[in-house]
Amino acid sequence: FIIKMVGGLLKAYLLLSLVINNIVRGQSDTSGPVFIQEPPNNVDFSNTTGTKIICQSRGVPLPNITWTKSNGEPIGTVPGLRQVMDNGNLILPPFRASDYKQEVHAQTYRCIAENELGKIQSRDVHVRAVASQSYRVAVHEEQVILGNDVLLKCNIPSFEADFISVASWVDSEGLTFPVNQNYDGKYVVLPSGELQIRNVSAEDGFKTYKCRTKHRLTGETKLSATAGRLVITEPIGGSVPKFAMESEGFILTKPASDPFSLSCPAQGSPVPSYRWYKFMESNGNKKPVKIDDRVKQVGGTLIIKEAKVEDSGKYLCMVNNSVGGE
Repeated sequence: FIIKMVGGLLKAYLLLSLVINNIVRGQSDTSGPVFIQEPPNNVDFSNTTGTKIICQSRGVPLPNITWTKSNGEPIGTVPGLRQVMDNGNLILPPFRASDYKQEVHAQTYRCIAENELGKIQSRDVHVRAVASQSYRVAVHEEQVILGNDVLLKCNIPSFEADFISVASWVDSEGLTFPVNQNYDGKYVVLPSGELQIRNVSAEDGFKTYKCRTKHRLTGETKLSATAGRLVITEPIGGSVPKFAMESEGFILTKPASDPFSLSCPAQGSPVPSYRWYKFMESNGNKKPVKIDDRVKQVGGTLIIKEAKVEDSGKYLCMVNNSVGGE
């Protein structure tokens, strides 16, 4: 009798184990949706190129992908302007500037992936279409005292400034000065796109300089319509360091890991020295900026090769020579 009971319990145990095992195996064959490729937070594109916004997810059963506005309102295909693909991608094809529609081309979208086990939604996707416009880039002349440093600026129209960056500078002798992180030498292209010419000599006044820009949405490159030149004056006696125009504070916002530069374009005779300070948030006192491999000083320009959150704050440039200071 005892043996039969043990056997019966053993058989019952084996049966229970089999049922549980089948249940677990059945559960492992299904899974809720997970993004394989989630759309980016911001999508800028030109009307001449269009764009494709990819949204892919996995799950069992295979999730169904739909798109909505940020308020949850579903969207569909707008012939010629917006197409929701069966594979989940959102296509915004090239379009004529006259066909621009704000509800399509300046919209915030979300990608939704859903199956019977659940639903997930992407981050907000801020879409901005830019209608291609004719633009002109210019470089102007700059005044400089012999022996000082000078900055040449590539003047980009404000309506295109978000999408155009300086790729290089060229002079009238055919020399090209590319954008790179080697900030040594006489000619330095700063992260701001300006060309800094160090220790200006009389020969620099015989050349002209143009900037070459690149449009990040269309890939178009353009040489500035005008060339800048240096108007060089020889110092007579000593002069206190001065800025070409009234210097005021300004706010610069940059994403982390991007390079940026702070310029201090004062000139004087003798050539002044420059010192950068950063104000401490704790007590408002200023302390000298530490120069190292990441933080460089080129003449009066402070260059931070890779921005960090802790670089945020207020900075002060102090300029001095034997005659006086600013």
